[in-house]
Amino acid sequence: MTKPITPNQAPVIPKTNPHFRGVERAPYEIGFLLKAIDDDVSPHAPITDDQSLEAEAIARHADNAQEVISRGLEAIGEVLSIAACNAECTVNGSTVSAIGEIIRHLTVEAQLMRDMGDLMTDTVAAHQKRRAQ
Repeated sequence: MTKPITPNQAPVIPKTNPHFRGVERAPYEIGFLLKAIDDDVSPHAPITDDQSLEAEAIARHADNAQEVISRGLEAIGEVLSIAACNAECTVNGSTVSAIGEIIRHLTVEAQLMRDMGDLMTDTVAAHQKRRAQ
């Protein structure tokens, strides 16, 4: 379930995490962060404190990316609804097709962001639990 998003909501930026950079380019940053972490990263495999920070950065990027995608899709829906209700305006078929393609692409990206964010959140929680023992 997606959290309610307010317009102009600032992304979450943890000030103590040196791995959290490029907030506006979350999908790009996630790819490089994933390459930096051990291939076997999961809540079941022990990780280092630095890998935990990388996993936390991934989770934050994923959350921020989901919020941006959700706001954008909501805005596209609003514009399409207005266009559909306006008898004086028509929308070109190729425009509608392009909007459909971007929505499908963003939906898949949002699913990746959700899954990566959840995996990294669980990984960080498991790491913190192991450290506390």
